[in-house]
Amino acid sequence: MAVLAIDPGLNNGIAVLDLERRLLLATEIPVIGEGANKRLNLISFADILTQFRIRHAVVEDVAAMPKQGLTSTFRFGRASGSFEGALAALKIPTSFVRPAIWKRDIGAKAKRDEDIRALAIQTWPDQAHRFARKRDHNRAEAALIGLWFLQHSGWTSGGEDTPPTSSLPAGSRVFVGGEGWRTL
Repeated sequence: MAVLAIDPGLNNGIAVLDLERRLLLATEIPVIGEGANKRLNLISFADILTQFRIRHAVVEDVAAMPKQGLTSTFRFGRASGSFEGALAALKIPTSFVRPAIWKRDIGAKAKRDEDIRALAIQTWPDQAHRFARKRDHNRAEAALIGLWFLQHSGWTSGGEDTPPTSSLPAGSRVFVGGEGWRTL
């Protein structure tokens, strides 16, 4: 069993970690189409969910950025919603965490992409090749989001199919398939 972590958007990052906090995958979901027709290739996303037997996902709870144009905000929202929709359709329980929370807790207070990449390389030196390029910072964020979730969810390799969420910070939002949204 594994946990999927997502830094959403068209420029995204995804990471898969096992319950021992080992990084199994850090990549991005490719974009298909050009210009205004850019979309995420969700078929490859579904393949990853199946391949790694994902039982829970954690997604960075993002919002539009100041001074971001309407078109780019719309594209970002569509891509982020595509991830959430795919997870819901596949009934994968999903937690959301605000960037300020996971970054503070994981020790990534700096907002610079290079600092995030460096922390991921330091955390998983045997997986440094996954974060070798400057543009791999989204992969690094996803990996660190997954690490944050495993540190705070109380989920261990004890064999539970659904992670307990009692250790997540108050105000965290969790989507539990069939039960809908729950705020802790």
